[in-house]
Amino acid sequence: MGKIDFKKKSDNTAAKSFQRTQYLKIGIAVLITVGICGWVTYSLLNPGTTVRYNDFAIDSAVTWLENADRGKFDVCRKNIVNNNGWFGLFIPDRQSLDKVKARSLHFRRKLPRTTKGMKRYELKFNSKFSKIVHPKSEVTERMIIETDGGKQFKVLIADYWMSRAFVPSDLSLTENDKQQIMNIAGRILKKVEARDIEFFKRSCAELAKLPDYFGWSKYFKNPKWTIMLFKILEKGNPSPFKFTELKSFAPAGRTGFECSGVRYRFSAEDKGEKANFKLSIFVDRDLYQNKSAKWKFHGIGWNKEKKK
Repeated sequence: MGKIDFKKKSDNTAAKSFQRTQYLKIGIAVLITVGICGWVTYSLLNPGTTVRYNDFAIDSAVTWLENADRGKFDVCRKNIVNNNGWFGLFIPDRQSLDKVKARSLHFRRKLPRTTKGMKRYELKFNSKFSKIVHPKSEVTERMIIETDGGKQFKVLIADYWMSRAFVPSDLSLTENDKQQIMNIAGRILKKVEARDIEFFKRSCAELAKLPDYFGWSKYFKNPKWTIMLFKILEKGNPSPFKFTELKSFAPAGRTGFECSGVRYRFSAEDKGEKANFKLSIFVDRDLYQNKSAKWKFHGIGWNKEKKK
């Protein structure tokens, strides 16, 4: 009976063990690769999804938005109220945003006016899209909906805007539009010249009720800026206001929203020195919600010019 070569047997066992380990590593690598490929394929073929909230109103809104994400606008159309024709503007808006990356609800409130048997809500979602104006921008998606809480669901309006950054594009106005804007600006300028602070307080209160699409509220919805301006006008022996510019633009991410600024220049004494100031009177209209919307006063802004 020959001797058993324990060294050889040990080497064979080690070799087989090493081989099994290698096969296991290869198998795991294959599974990971298949998983990654599957995830990438799914991501390419399907837009991002939003978590569900176990709430019929919110979950119905999420489903509606996800149908829009997938370009199923005919499906979306079945659940809309389109009195002002907003859906025709929503489609190219949504297509311009491309693929959704993330979406989460951050605001919900109940609205007073509603159809019998229904409840009306305003919902806002913070969303990320692959095509946005600025890498750090978030998109706010807003919806006004009506629901009975279990079966019926209707979208009264759906729109979006850039929350943190927007790139305005210049508008070409008709002569009639320019005349309307200048007429409004002229009436507001008279209120400034008369130091009619009560008018601006009422205007700020009305503006505060409206959605703050672009974060302008700290300038337009707070009367303290007007009060500060009036103090300069009262103490600074101002020169007459001189018209310098009428400029109109449309902020990116808000189809149908148009804003115009009429600028005037004046000089006044400030801290014992003569200084130049610019006064801007802003008017706007929102054709997205109302195609026959008229220009209306939005607020005033002013700044002191830097010395050259």
